[in-house]
Amino acid sequence: MVDAALISKVKALSIAERLELISAAWDSLPADAAPVTEGEKKLLDARLADIEKNPADQSPWPEVKERLKRQLP
Repeated sequence: MVDAALISKVKALSIAERLELISAAWDSLPADAAPVTEGEKKLLDARLADIEKNPADQSPWPEVKERLKRQLP
């Protein structure tokens, strides 16, 4: 269980800071920490196929992240 004081500190962060914290927490997990279901694997395969078929329609993660940050208050 997460400490209530920690949750309180997280809630005091700005939205941008919370998103950065989420990203850092996710990146800290080992690769096998979040099991992937067969349905999720199929979805990922379909998205990878779309990336290969339509590379110009894609945006790199850093660009997406910056666009999201600009939309935050």
